Amino acid sequence: MRHAFRVRFVTALIVAPLLLAACGERARLPNGSGAASSNTSRGSNGSASATTTTSITSTGASALPTLPKGARPPTTVVPTTRGGVGNAATDPTQRAILSAYESYLVDLSGLDDNLSQGYIAPLASVTTNRLAQASVRQAAAILAAQEHGVGTLHDDHVSIVMTGPTSAALADCQDEFDFYLVSDGSSTPDAFVQRGDFAGSAQMVLQNGHWLVDVFTTTHVTCAY
Repeated sequence: MRHAFRVRFVTALIVAPLLLAACGERARLPNGSGAASSNTSRGSNGSASATTTTSITSTGASALPTLPKGARPPTTVVPTTRGGVGNAATDPTQRAILSAYESYLVDLSGLDDNLSQGYIAPLASVTTNRLAQASVRQAAAILAAQEHGVGTLHDDHVSIVMTGPTSAALADCQDEFDFYLVSDGSSTPDAFVQRGDFAGSAQMVLQNGHWLVDVFTTTHVTCAY
């Protein structure tokens, strides 16, 4: 019974529709920071259309405990697949936005898969501070539940709309069928995690010449092309 509660708790963190809201500063996290929090991640409430909004109020990295040590191996993964990237293929600004977002997907996936310190600095370099902290807390919650992620969060059908000179809105379809949680002991997929291709989005901001992911959203609304 205790294990069932733990699995449901982490599922609530990982898979339901989520909005990770971040503040307007580039992340500065010490290597190894991480902590569990119930409002830091993606989770399922059983609804195909509901949306949950959360934010992280703590801005001090000192509030984050340490993840296990571990290096991040070099990667050539490009998470955007199939349906193309629209104007981002030719527009330099949109290309920079997409590059920052893709880097976030790769390092968020790596952090959830490996739960180690080596992914924190690369992830924090493309996010605002509170989003980086939220992502680290998510990884720590997975670690505490004796689970880990499998795969890389890929996306396709990306569209980018400039909402101002220093802001942009990104929409995509996220492949959460091939990116999922498993138990450390059995490598069995978490039965409470809803899997599929779901609509997602992000809010991007330009700070000090760098495009950063400020808000990351995932839902359980099935993608419609």
